[in-house]
Amino acid sequence: SYDWTVEGLFGNLPEESIAGVEAPLWSETIDDVHDIEYLAFPRLAGVAEIGWSEESNRSWDEYKLRLGAQGARWVALGINYFRSPQVEWVEGFPTPSR
Repeated sequence: SYDWTVEGLFGNLPEESIAGVEAPLWSETIDDVHDIEYLAFPRLAGVAEIGWSEESNRSWDEYKLRLGAQGARWVALGINYFRSPQVEWVEGFPTPSR
């Protein structure tokens, strides 16, 4: 969830008690790399956003635009990613104007 916060889950846990973020992947349903990709993308981008961004600087509306722009990169790389209907996915790179 994009709105995840430490305070919401752990209350007043001291900041020094937190080493970082992680993205566990439950593997009981994984048969091949395509399954891994589908479960990991765009989830890894979301975990990175949460780990790198201050809570006060996060905006779902802004993030989903940046996330949607990654669609073209993932398509070009042949990554089997989950295309959430909450995101407007860009699947082609923009053509440079002259």
